[in-house]
Amino acid sequence: MPFDWMTTTAPASHRSCSDAYADEIRERAGLFRRLGHDKTTAVHRCLGNIAWAFSESGQPPLSAAQVRKIVGEVYDR
Repeated sequence: MPFDWMTTTAPASHRSCSDAYADEIRERAGLFRRLGHDKTTAVHRCLGNIAWAFSESGQPPLSAAQVRKIVGEVYDR
């Protein structure tokens, strides 16, 4: 009897890792904006958070340019 939790492939409905990190960056940038921080500080903190999270595991799913773009979109609303 097969169990669905034993399959090794993720269903197509699952989001990618970069989508999840993009959402996290949006949430953090929104928080920094609501707390009154400027866009430069938000970019610096978001880049630092991603760098720290992937300091041992390798390449982050988002580039610095993508992080800057996401933060910019949040601050330009």
